[in-house]
Amino acid sequence: MTMRTIITTTLMGLVLTLGACDKADPAKTDKQATADTKGDKKADPTTKPADADKPDDAVEAPALDPKVEKAVTVANMIANDPAAADKILDEAGLDRESFETMLYEIARDPELSKSYAIAREA
Repeated sequence: MTMRTIITTTLMGLVLTLGACDKADPAKTDKQATADTKGDKKADPTTKPADADKPDDAVEAPALDPKVEKAVTVANMIANDPAAADKILDEAGLDRESFETMLYEIARDPELSKSYAIAREA
């Protein structure tokens, strides 16, 4: 076997393995976990768990860096109307080079890059 064949075979195996890890099916019930929760039912039913009044999706979003916020706003506006990109950049006090420089600065910093990616997806 050549090195190319070995690498290709390994990569294909990894791709198949990773694809199997991302199943949307719920996990099978664990008999031990079910047995553990049976004892919990005997607890006082009038008491609420401490986090019962908190909604599950009440995750606080971290404040964006002003540079990231500006870049995300401008990028979203340009994505909505690409023909007016120069006008949008001008209104934001930027030109193409300064906007590109700002994006490179964000890309160099892992934290800024992560927050930019999250904000762009939202």
